Amino acid sequence: MTMPQYGTPQQDLDRAEDAASGAYVRIGLLVGLYAVAAAGWIGYEVDSRGADGGDFITALYDPRIPFIPYAQTPHDWALIAAALVFGGIAVARRRVARGALMLLAVVLIALSLRELVGLAVSSDYRAVLRRSEYGQLLIGFRVLGLLVGAATLIGMTRAGRRQVTLRSYAPYAPYAPYTPYDAPRPLPTAVRPQFATAGGCLLLSGAIAVAWLVYRLTRAQVFLVGGSPDAGVGGFFRDVVDASYSTSIPYSFHTAAFALAPLLVGAVLLAGRPAGRGAGLALAFVLLYLDGRGLYSYVADGAIDRYFDSTLGTLVVLSTICTAVLSLVTVAVLLSAEEA
Repeated sequence: MTMPQYGTPQQDLDRAEDAASGAYVRIGLLVGLYAVAAAGWIGYEVDSRGADGGDFITALYDPRIPFIPYAQTPHDWALIAAALVFGGIAVARRRVARGALMLLAVVLIALSLRELVGLAVSSDYRAVLRRSEYGQLLIGFRVLGLLVGAATLIGMTRAGRRQVTLRSYAPYAPYAPYTPYDAPRPLPTAVRPQFATAGGCLLLSGAIAVAWLVYRLTRAQVFLVGGSPDAGVGGFFRDVVDASYSTSIPYSFHTAAFALAPLLVGAVLLAGRPAGRGAGLALAFVLLYLDGRGLYSYVADGAIDRYFDSTLGTLVVLSTICTAVLSLVTVAVLLSAEEA
């Protein structure tokens, strides 16, 4: 004899709960539209400079092509692509998008605040942007980015809260204990192996990035792209948070951010938090693109053996290969993990 089933039907763990699905769609559309606008800005710059679109396509994978649009870096290109992908996944109401969009929102908020700090502290920088063809557009994007990032972070945080739902009452089912409410789904008591593996990979990747950052900051001269050839440690970290110090192009910001982010996301994964899956996937995809682009430059000219003529060159190549493999492992194990 089959016992009757009572209570709410089993929720599809891959999809957002009904109460939160609207937030996923709205935030996904918001992030996607912002990313489309950012991509459109790139296209406008390519056209206004009279450049061939093929030059930009080549620059996407070949760092030897000096094609950097105003105030953007390959890190930004990867983040725009991630926003388009995970914005679409959010519109499809897939819960994996939540952590990814929260990570992207934090980066977007930090980038916007960096620009606003530069505007606040430097009258010369304000004057430069007023005269620049792209200055007003850049300010508009940063202000809009701050609003989009804040809305995304708040919306996805709220969407992660479990809903308490009424259970169906069964007066003629003596063997089915009745409780008026479903308890929220408890957090896992043990970290899943996939999360532990991915978290460990990201922590190791972050440790390698931090080691290279420390090496850079302890050299005789601390070079800033577009700025002083010897900014010093203080100048580097000021450039991280102040766009007026060196240039709007946020190389220093991304150097620090992509050393810190793997450590933070790795810790979230090791803590077993569900949002870590989406954040880990988004971050690993971005890191994999950056490492792949770097490796291409090492092998494209057919002289990779020259890097192994010195200890430093050998470490550069091997560490890039190592972090690329770690990102691949992170993507593989997190794709195989089910939502909590």
